[in-house]
Amino acid sequence: MIAIMKKFVFFVLFFSEHLISKELTLKCENGYYYKINYNDKSNITSFYKSKNNWVEVKNFELSNDKIELFIADQQYKPCDDDSLPICQFSILISNIATNRPMTSEKILNNCFIGTMGCNEYKKGLRLNQSYCTKYNK
Repeated sequence: MIAIMKKFVFFVLFFSEHLISKELTLKCENGYYYKINYNDKSNITSFYKSKNNWVEVKNFELSNDKIELFIADQQYKPCDDDSLPICQFSILISNIATNRPMTSEKILNNCFIGTMGCNEYKKGLRLNQSYCTKYNK
């Protein structure tokens, strides 16, 4: 029941100005594309574009002005020290109701990234922010 309510709130808040529209596509400055289909308030699906194909994201969370996509095997380069935890991340799309949504990579665990040495990152940190352009169909 809570999942249905989340989807309903998402639909009302983000798509009220586009009630006839059935699809929101985002083209982001970092070269990535995301798509949200909403056939009705209880049937929302999300996708990302990979190698010119749309791939459905089965695991996502809706809240307020955001959708968080949990795409399988999203992780940063590990450090040379195998005992250190590898950073896992989700894609957070925020400000969906505005004309300039933004994506970022949200760190899901306390971890280390092995670029430019080996650096520690805290859970919840947002990296690689990028603005997007909205297209409604």
